[in-house]
This record gives sequence, structure tokens and C-alpha cells, in this order.
Amino acid sequence: MYLSRYHFGNKLVSVAIDSLTGELLEFVNESNGENLIKNSEFSLHQPFWILADKSGAKIKLFGADVYQITRHPVLKPAISSQKSADGGITVTVRYQALTDGEDVYAVSASYTVCLPAGKSETVWRMKADNRENGLVVKQVHFPCINGVYLGDTWEDDTLVYPYLAGVRIPDPVDVLSGPHQRVGWKWQEYRYYYERKNLASGPDKDGLYAMECEYSGPLSMTWLDYYGGGTGFYFANHDPEPRIIGLRADTPGTGNPGMNFSVIHRPALAFGEHWTSPEAVAAVHAGDWHEGARRYRAFREKCLQITPRRPAWFDRSAGLIAHYDFKYQCGGVVHRYKDIPRLLDEAHDLGINHLLIAGWHRDGFDHGFPQYEPDGDLGTEEELHDAIGNIRKGGGHVCFYVNSRLANRKYAALEDFIRENAILQEDGSVLTESYGNQDLTFAAMCINSPGWPEKLKGALRFATEKIGIDGVYLDQLAMAAPGHCSNGAHAHAPDCWNAGYQALLGDISSRYQQQEKGDMCIIHEGVSDSYGGLVSGQLISTFSYFHCGAFPEMYKYTFPEQILVDMLYPEKNMAMRPVHVGQISTQLINEAFLTGCYYWIYDLVDDNTFTRDPKQYEYLKNAVTLRNFWLSHFGQGLFRDTDSIRMQGGASGKRFDFGEDRLIACAARGAGAKCSVRMQDGGWETARSYFVDHGEVREEDAVCKRDGDTLVVALPDAPLSLLSISRRKQTK
Repeated sequence: MYLSRYHFGNKLVSVAIDSLTGELLEFVNESNGENLIKNSEFSLHQPFWILADKSGAKIKLFGADVYQITRHPVLKPAISSQKSADGGITVTVRYQALTDGEDVYAVSASYTVCLPAGKSETVWRMKADNRENGLVVKQVHFPCINGVYLGDTWEDDTLVYPYLAGVRIPDPVDVLSGPHQRVGWKWQEYRYYYERKNLASGPDKDGLYAMECEYSGPLSMTWLDYYGGGTGFYFANHDPEPRIIGLRADTPGTGNPGMNFSVIHRPALAFGEHWTSPEAVAAVHAGDWHEGARRYRAFREKCLQITPRRPAWFDRSAGLIAHYDFKYQCGGVVHRYKDIPRLLDEAHDLGINHLLIAGWHRDGFDHGFPQYEPDGDLGTEEELHDAIGNIRKGGGHVCFYVNSRLANRKYAALEDFIRENAILQEDGSVLTESYGNQDLTFAAMCINSPGWPEKLKGALRFATEKIGIDGVYLDQLAMAAPGHCSNGAHAHAPDCWNAGYQALLGDISSRYQQQEKGDMCIIHEGVSDSYGGLVSGQLISTFSYFHCGAFPEMYKYTFPEQILVDMLYPEKNMAMRPVHVGQISTQLINEAFLTGCYYWIYDLVDDNTFTRDPKQYEYLKNAVTLRNFWLSHFGQGLFRDTDSIRMQGGASGKRFDFGEDRLIACAARGAGAKCSVRMQDGGWETARSYFVDHGEVREEDAVCKRDGDTLVVALPDAPLSLLSISRRKQTK
């Protein structure tokens, strides 16, 4: 009997496959019978399409439609299924050849979709063989699931996407296709644009507006979640290897509503080569994004080091003071090596014992890369060594800035080194970038080249073993886009960028430990679960996308053992960042406190310092004081977001667990705020509150009452506070 589509299910989720073309037609949540695919955009292909290059021309390959199959029967796929003994089912669709809509290409492909028994998920895999002479497969988009929204309307759906530490976008169909709002800002020779509404690109040639980032550049994890009305859709690449992939969420907009989701692989598949994809998972679930985070976490626990080794002092430290003003790009000198002990004394006034120094090296910040050696304008090597030694003897800590990616092309002595170790583009040219002064160009270096990782390790050996610092900040490491290097002399796979940085971080840490110095403090720019278990902290810079739905809770909830580092800014008298950043100063401080972030505080004389904003300096000092108390009395804790808590009266709160005890970090705009804590597994003995009063932490018994299985606790009348809830009696 003829069937236009084949249905396959495991009683929890089902799919429908076109019986003639092999196209995905339905994705059904069997708990309520809802098909998530509600809008068929005919020009888009699911569950895959391929971008190839032949003789310099870009070709889009896909499975044929009925009319193309009639003309070319070789394009008709074979569809089969196999049931497992436990009730699961695996569907296989095999194509002998693919088409661009006109011609037939000798690229064979097959995909499988497995519906495991007892799970409301689908697991996708794909294979491809390139038998087309002269053709190179550049990208494979798989799986592609298009036209999705939940329930009766898309307007009450929300997308969480792992841009940096995460963004949360309500009604993404409308927001992603909506207007942009860019603000320009000049500081010294730097010219920046800040997006205030919408991070999406588009429309592209298909009329789509997209969130699309690569792992690990701005894409910190390989999952997203789309949820609304008590139902969620989890979509993820489950590759145990840290290969470069893209994760895409796009939409045509409200005139053609629905969300499209896809994973983008870059296999660089030449004639005669074969490719097999990693697993991808598409699943339905109850609830919101937290369920997606738990699912992804369970996957990553099997293949990544998640819990980092950090120095004990870093675990007890509230944050750092960043000095980028030793030697600026323009050559201007603000501080010299002999000033370093005084700068730590100034940091101590704020409650900080950790300095980050940039521009400490030859020719200064954003100029002298990779000449990581003392600059005579700042003092002698001996002065630098002695200054660092004095700080370390006094219990302070110093990190040096090192750029993990760039080499200035102005240095003639480095010309051969750059040519041998830089990222080469497909046309054989060196990939270059510019920052600030447009007369300077930097080569983007390949982390999998023979010489570049050794250059970085040599710089760090000098800084840690000869100068004596106990930490490093590696700029750009997980923020800049991963390098697609075509330098055949490097003998690396095209998608192994992240593995190169994993090896670098492992080597740095091992070398430091071999010196019997314990664990090294390593912070890097950007966020990546590939690196989070190998470093002390990851810089998330939420100020730069705060107005676009910055949501660091997405990463922090997935990996609560890891520390995120965030930049804080004064409200007034700041030149480094635009006015709208200063206007959210209090919100940035509050959010960093609530999520347990490590504070990154600039102190750039005149350009970016809290000392020129006395009111915010006092607010920041109180936040540092309370954070130091938190760390010294309780420790870091495990971030649980809002699990089992609800805030009232305009307050915000986040939960941290310490065994059976809980600590709630709270921010309130005024008196009368409360926190409700649900007691799922029994009652609590005591609740205490902590807040800063006249510069000192004040402790008191919290006013609370029981309401069924809930403990309702009144917050103190303070902007920031802590609630400690325990099963045992607490003492001062």
C-alpha cells in the first residue's frame, strides 16, 4: 500500500519521513500529539544539505524532490528501519547521489535517526562519500529541523543560545528579525560598535535572520534550548571530540513564522574521501531551559574534564584589578615597574589582592605581540622581578596579559616565523587582523603550528619562572573565531583548533606544577566548555551584549563548578566604554554578585576607574566586602540558579549549594523583599542573613515563617545580601 510518509516512533517521540524523497516532515511530541514542525519553508532542506566547491563555484547539494527523481531515478533514496528488542527504532535513509536541483553529483550520503526506547529524544548521524572528481565538500548542515514553534503561537516561546556564556531571547521569531541598534564609541585609537538590541545577522540570501557562531569562538557550548508553555525542545551536537562546528538558529521572521535549527560541520572532504558525523540530539522535554542544561551536562561529564584545579588563593579571592595602562598602544606610559607594589596597596583599599598587568612588555599593549620581554621605558628586568617578588611576599598575586593569537607583522625578525606558523587562508595568504591603530596589522597565528604554541609557552616560562608571576590572562583564546587554517605544512585536521588550545593549557599547567608551585592561575577571554575544566576563570564580558539578552546563567548552571569572570564599570566619568554601559553599572555589579562571578575591575587613570565615581566606588566596595565574606565563610558553592526558590517584592536571587545547606545571593531594590525556599526533602533549622552596614558585614537571624513546604524569608533592607539556610544551628 502506498504511503506518502512513513511514521516511526517510540511512544514518546516520533518522526515522519517522506516515502519518496527521504525528507523529514514531522517531529512529534507524543505526550500531547503536537508536531513541532508547523511551517514548511519549501526552499529549505531537512534534515541535511551540503555546500561544496567545484572549480571555484559554490554548489548546494541536497536530496532530490519527486520531479528530479523522475528524471534521474538514481536520486531516489532507500529507506529502511530496524527495531531493537527494547522497543527502540533506527531509521536509515541512503542516497546514491545528490543534486543541486539540476544536475546529479556523485556524492553519496546516508543519515540515520535513532529513537531510543524510553527516551523522548532522537539521535542523528550522517555519512558522506565524495566520488565527484574535482569537488570538495566544504560544509555539511546536519541535522536541520525547520519551521518549529510550540503550542498555538511562537510569540510566547523563548530561545537560550550559548553565545559566550549565553543569551536568552524571548519571542526570537520577532526579535531576531527585528531592527538593530548600534552605538559607536571611540577610545584612543580604538573604534567600537556596540549592539543594543539584536545579535542576529541577516537577512541572508534565503531571507533568514540567524544566530550562528562557531565552537569555540563565541559559541561556548554545543547546545541550545527552545521552550514555551511548559514544553521544551533541546537541540545539540554531542561530539566527544572538541571539533569546530557551527550551531545555527534562524528564522524568516513574523511574516513566515517558525524557528530553524541546524549544526554546521566543516569536513573539507576531497575526492575519494569519506566523512562520518558525530551524534546530534533533538529531544522534547517538560519545563524550561534548565532541563536542556541538565541533559547537556550529562553528556559532557562523559568526555570532558569539568572540575578545574585552581589555586586556593583564587578560590578565596573576590576579583582582580586590571591595569592596561603600563604602556598603551600609542606608546604612552602611565605606570612603571616600580609602581606595582603601590598599585596593589590601592587594590587592597577595595578589598582586592590580585593585579592583572597588560602593556608590561616590549612596545606595549596591542602593539608588541609577541615580544613578551621587559620594556626599557618601564624599567629594568630586575625592577620588574623585584616588584613582583615584593607583592608575592606580601600575599598578593599578579597575572600578566599575553595574547594567545596575534603576532605584529611590523617585526622584520619575525617574518619567517609568521609565514611558517600563521593561519593561511584558502588562497595562501596570511590571515590578518587590526586593532586600534590601523597602521598596525597582526597575523592570526595557528595554535596547531609547530612554532606558535612553543612561542607562547616560552613567554610563560619567562614570566612565571624568571619574573615570578603566579598567573596569566590569555586574551582572545575562546573569544575570537576558531582558525580555519589551510597551511598544509602544519599537518593538522581542518577542525582541530580547540584540541590545540586544550593541549596548550594542559602543558602550561603541567609545567607550573612540575616546578612545585601548585596550580597556576589561568584566565582566558571568552567561554568554552572545552577549556573550562582546565583554567581558573573565563571572561564573559556581559557589558558588551547586556542589552541583547546576556544570560550567563546558561553556562553557569550547566557547569556550576567553574568560575566566570565579568567586567564591572563605573557609572560616571568613564572614557573607555560608551555611556550606556555606565548607565547599567549597578546592574552589572548585582548580576556578577548573584551569579558568583570573579570581579574584573579596571583601574585606568582618567579613562576607566571607579575612583572618579565615588558613589559607585562605595557600592562596589560593599559588593567586594560581601563577596569576600561569602568566600571566606562558605566557599564558592555550586550554582543552582533559581531551583526551588522564588523571589518577591522586586528582588532577584540565585541559589548556591554547600552539601545540604543553601546560600541565596540576593539583590533588592528596597525594603519588603522576600525569598521563598521550597523544602522538598524536609525542614530547615535556621536562616541567617548577611549584608554590609557601614563597611562591615552584619549578621542577624532572618525573619522567616513556614507556609506548607515553603520557608518564606524576609530580606534585610540592603541592596545586596546573603541568606544562609541550614539544617543545623548556625553560630556567629
